[in-house]
Amino acid sequence: MNSTLKSMLIAAAAITSVSAFAQDKATLDLLVKKGLITAEERAKTLDEAAKARTASGLNKVFVKEDNAKRLTFSGRVQTQWESIGYSETTAAGTVNGIDTNNLLMRRAYLGFKADIGEGVSAELVWNFADNSDTTGSASGTTVRAGAFDKAIFTHDSSIGTFNLGYQKVQWGLEENTSSSKLYTVERSLVTRYWAEAENGRRLGFGARHVGLHYANKLALDAAGTLEYGAAVVDSKQGYNVTGINDFGTYANVAYTYKINDNNKHTFGLNWGQNADVSAASAITNNDGSMDKLSGYNPYFKSQFDKFVVQGEMQTTKVDQKNAAAANIGGAERDPTGYNLLLAYKFTDSIEGVVRYSYLDTDGRGIRASDGFRDTVMTNAATGAAMTGTYNKASSYYVGVNYYFVDHNAKICFGYEKGQLKDTITYQADGSFTTNSANKADVDAFRLQAQVLF
Repeated sequence: MNSTLKSMLIAAAAITSVSAFAQDKATLDLLVKKGLITAEERAKTLDEAAKARTASGLNKVFVKEDNAKRLTFSGRVQTQWESIGYSETTAAGTVNGIDTNNLLMRRAYLGFKADIGEGVSAELVWNFADNSDTTGSASGTTVRAGAFDKAIFTHDSSIGTFNLGYQKVQWGLEENTSSSKLYTVERSLVTRYWAEAENGRRLGFGARHVGLHYANKLALDAAGTLEYGAAVVDSKQGYNVTGINDFGTYANVAYTYKINDNNKHTFGLNWGQNADVSAASAITNNDGSMDKLSGYNPYFKSQFDKFVVQGEMQTTKVDQKNAAAANIGGAERDPTGYNLLLAYKFTDSIEGVVRYSYLDTDGRGIRASDGFRDTVMTNAATGAAMTGTYNKASSYYVGVNYYFVDHNAKICFGYEKGQLKDTITYQADGSFTTNSANKADVDAFRLQAQVLF
């Protein structure tokens, strides 16, 4: 009887352990403690259950290729509310744009990283909330349900890391800070001017490009590290670009002096050159070349216990030879922008943030929608488009962040006051004049909740 009972208990535990290993391990431990089975029988049962789980596949995620050593999943969810007002002021008076009051999914990332072994891996990150790409048709407009955030093949070696594929180049302190770890709800107008898609005003210079990216990090001493890298990429942003036969090159170096986790300081310099592939100058010049962009981006970031300060300058020479558009005309433009941010943690959970940004486009031009995301430039009274193009812009941001679990779970609230001034009039020879009496104002309130996993 006792032998039969033991056999039934062992068999039941072995069968159940395929789907509930932790619970049945505790059950077998209890049976040993009660003297109903021996420790050897417990070990044999656990071993058989482990083999059964392996055979059934319940203890692993299947991948297509058996040589994948490790598969890692990651995700980011950001939900946002925004309220944005816009107005333009001229000698004739002030015209108000349509106010924005939206709830939206700002980001919804799902990432996969497969480690193949021997320093080789691949990573894919998809943003399901990116509906920015639309395709028009006679029957309407189809909106793309998402876009790649990253798609790379990686080889880690003794001389550094090589990434082949689609990712960000090193340009812009804010842009190369993960959106999950930003101190502000949105990046600044300066960052957007260099990083967002080119449109004849914005440059499309930084952010994501397809190409070969290299990075390395050296420990100089116990406190100091040197990071450096380079990239050769397709000149136009995007992961499936054709018809633009030019390349961009980038290089970067940064030194970090770290006393401890709460006292560290980084000073860096990014450099790059690329083709100007904006809508206004994508037509090649008479000699077959494209207009060129080249510039540099010095920056710093320092943390003193609960206080963080960071700043950067972005400046780019736009060598405009093409006379196909009014703002080209054989002239050179040298847009320059500055960001300065201060953050202070009053407690482990509550943090205050202020940021100032300033941009001088040197005649390249900027509209409110270029620098302040989701600003609607439509006359609220008439429905007509508001097309004010300005030479300079600035903004002040004041916000507070509440951390539940550091950046893994947080809420950010911020108010941004932006102003654009000096409307541009282009001359036939490529020169321009400005009207200092004209300006535009942006008032943006944003609230964002984030969870990482």
